[in-house]
Amino acid sequence: MDSKEYELEYFKANKFYRKQCPSCKRYFWTQDKGVEICGEPPCGEYNFIGNSPMKKIMNLHEMREFYLKFFEENGHKRISRYPITARWRDDVFFTQASVYDFQPHVLNGTVEPPANPLTISQTCVRFNDIDNVGKTGRHFTMFEMMAHHVFNKKDKFVYFKDRTVELCNTLLVEKLGISPKHTTYVEAEWEGGGNAGPCFEVIVDGIELATLVFMMYKDVIDDNGNVRRELMDMQVVDTGYGLERFVWMSQGKENAYECIFPDVLKFLKDKLNLKTTNEQSKILAEYSRVAGNFNVESKKKLDLLREEAAKRIRISVAQLIEVVFPYENLYAVADHTRALMFLLNDGVVPSNTKAGYFARLLVRKTIRALKNLNLNIPIAEIVEKQIDAFKGQFPDVNENMAEILNLAGIEEKRYAETLKEGKDIVSRLAKQKQKQKKPIDNNDLIMLYDTYGLNPEIVKEFLGVEISIPDDFYIQVAKAHEKNTCIKEEKKEKINLNPEGIPDTELLYYKNSEIFEFDAKVLKILDSFVVLDKTYFYPEGGGQECDTGFVENLKISDVQKKGKIVIHKTEKTEGTEGNLKEGQTVHCRVDKQRRIQLTAHHTATHIINACARNRLGNHIYQSGAHKSVDMARLDITHYALLASNELQKLENDANQTIADENPIEISFMKRNEAESKYGFRLYQGGAVPGKFIRVIKINDSRGNLIDAEACGGTHFNNTGDVRIIKIINQKRIQDGILRLEFVAGKKAHEFISNNEKILKKSSAIFSVEISQLPKTCERFFNEWKILRKENKELKNTVCEILKENLKGRKNVKLQIDYLDANEIIDIAKNLRNFAIANFKNKILVSDLENQGIGINNSIGIKGLKAIREIKGEKGMFRVYVFGNEDVEGVKKLVNSA
Repeated sequence: MDSKEYELEYFKANKFYRKQCPSCKRYFWTQDKGVEICGEPPCGEYNFIGNSPMKKIMNLHEMREFYLKFFEENGHKRISRYPITARWRDDVFFTQASVYDFQPHVLNGTVEPPANPLTISQTCVRFNDIDNVGKTGRHFTMFEMMAHHVFNKKDKFVYFKDRTVELCNTLLVEKLGISPKHTTYVEAEWEGGGNAGPCFEVIVDGIELATLVFMMYKDVIDDNGNVRRELMDMQVVDTGYGLERFVWMSQGKENAYECIFPDVLKFLKDKLNLKTTNEQSKILAEYSRVAGNFNVESKKKLDLLREEAAKRIRISVAQLIEVVFPYENLYAVADHTRALMFLLNDGVVPSNTKAGYFARLLVRKTIRALKNLNLNIPIAEIVEKQIDAFKGQFPDVNENMAEILNLAGIEEKRYAETLKEGKDIVSRLAKQKQKQKKPIDNNDLIMLYDTYGLNPEIVKEFLGVEISIPDDFYIQVAKAHEKNTCIKEEKKEKINLNPEGIPDTELLYYKNSEIFEFDAKVLKILDSFVVLDKTYFYPEGGGQECDTGFVENLKISDVQKKGKIVIHKTEKTEGTEGNLKEGQTVHCRVDKQRRIQLTAHHTATHIINACARNRLGNHIYQSGAHKSVDMARLDITHYALLASNELQKLENDANQTIADENPIEISFMKRNEAESKYGFRLYQGGAVPGKFIRVIKINDSRGNLIDAEACGGTHFNNTGDVRIIKIINQKRIQDGILRLEFVAGKKAHEFISNNEKILKKSSAIFSVEISQLPKTCERFFNEWKILRKENKELKNTVCEILKENLKGRKNVKLQIDYLDANEIIDIAKNLRNFAIANFKNKILVSDLENQGIGINNSIGIKGLKAIREIKGEKGMFRVYVFGNEDVEGVKKLVNSA
């Protein structure tokens, strides 16, 4: 990037010098003429360990408040953190930087930022460095990115490069007391997502404390495929200040973990009876200084790190490992349990898919680290210590404590159950690979981890032999699961109508959902597809099936929305004539009963989701839904099937919400206002585009919020209109996802009525009252079990008698009438070994009356083969049970045996 991008007026006015680092050849700016190197490792080292350049020692919470207050005093509005789960986006699972909060809607100009300028301390998670955690002194899976952001437009310019660097330098030098000779601003270039711009990496005493990014260019591709850069309409200040690193520098301890987790580490060290001597502290400090030059993504690099550190400390590598190994595991436990706490708090349920995969990854890596330490401590107990440390600044983790600890405990218990089965799983795989004459490879290890949760170390332990474990194994599996790939249902038919040039369809169903007949103008016709200027036909969307009906005498069988255009698929019915014409005014009729039923199911979905969250916990989120005329289903994030009494209570809650006749408010709100008022729980069905979002809100009779969701479907204006909800089934469709199937309104009454008919018919068969059915059925079932046992014993007795009577006979024909297929098969199996031992010729066991044996085609084919073999083979014996489609043919065969 052009050097002029970095030549700031602020640098000139404050006597900064631009220099080139002799080691890495990068350019940087400094106020100290005597500074010769950029300072970033490996050009420099961590000089602040044991010698903090800051004038005040602060802990995590003090430093966060210090930073945010500084920017508030400098004209920025403080905003609250966004969730760690990025529910407003459909391309990622987690918030990985503060700028994620404003992508895509603010950066693309769709909505205004919540403030401009603003400051925030955003909780983030990244798993691309998970194998570095605990080893380098600075890496975390979960961290806080302090930031200040500006969104400059042509009509509203706030500030850009100069003011950004000025604020940073003022914070470091004037407020934190860092001498200018300790600080360098290294020139760099940032790019991502089709945008780019210059940036400064702010290095203090060897560590990057902040990054100042100036998003100002966008990549434009011309007709020839060449890429050129143009200025963005919105130019963004995107900064990131590492809270954990600021705290580490202020305290100057041997690594960041000792500064961030003092209480949790004390708890763990006490359990281990681990006392850190001065000598060990020096070793850990030197280890961190050397680690600053490494990203430990491979065992080779870890070995190099340890060799270099041991050499500088003048001890053997073995002595070094003896000191650092327990601390590396302690630090990993502290980091992972904090990250787990925030993930569970923000609604992630551990599973083997999507966001839940990473919560499970944290649990299992924590368990492994605890095993390395020989510490038998429940993870929930450590997470509770984390909650104690963070509840003052994050009161929501305290409010959700019971649920967080429950989820952690359940996941740890599940892992223990997995290990019980794991040895057999690994053994079967090893035998299979041995037959194939192949070793267990990386793909096998990933499969064992993804499918069964068995980490490579456990696999190695079960096998009892050396296997090749990739040094970056957990980084590999994390990368494989990072992208949020949402599976969308395929449309019934691809609509190839190009909406370009067609005016937007006026969506009348949002203005009044109770109108079912209307007139509209035909704007476009292509084959069987019609576009109207306005419509009351609801298109398929949000899991809700589309409306049907008629346009004139043409049946509407499908309705889809493409961009802002609604497309109607027409079908000619028998006896209809005539075609529509563009420009024609047409009369349209929506199938009223279908719409009402779909609306009942969609409204019921919101009610059940809200009741499930209220009863089961804040981890309940909608993972998917479908609303058809006949029934509906709701997929929620939950770790287990519900007990029958829990399911009944959930249904009762939903029907009580209906009985209370709570008002349902439907309104279009500005995205920022809706998010501010209702939070990000709005996005139950996934990310919703647009500046305005349609909010469906249910309040109770006292005005308390029951539920608020961003949703584009059709809904009643009162919960009472649903009339009744009946949950008819539940199933675990995947790990961590529970599917509830239900009917509502008229369909629920039909379901209940049909069940009543079945009950009445059943009670008539048994000649008892309906209330006596369970007791009667239980009695008959118990009697059946006794008879089945007696029948089995009787068949065995008959077979023994047959064996005695058949001894010494040359040819045997055995015809058994009036038994079902399974009984025939049982007798044949019973006689098999006896017949093989006692007969040189054949024995044929058949049933000439019961047609059940021949129903299955495969059995029939076997039967024909058996007949051929009995007729044509000599000296061989087999017992066959076969189909009897040709009864007369079988009779002849028996008679000739």
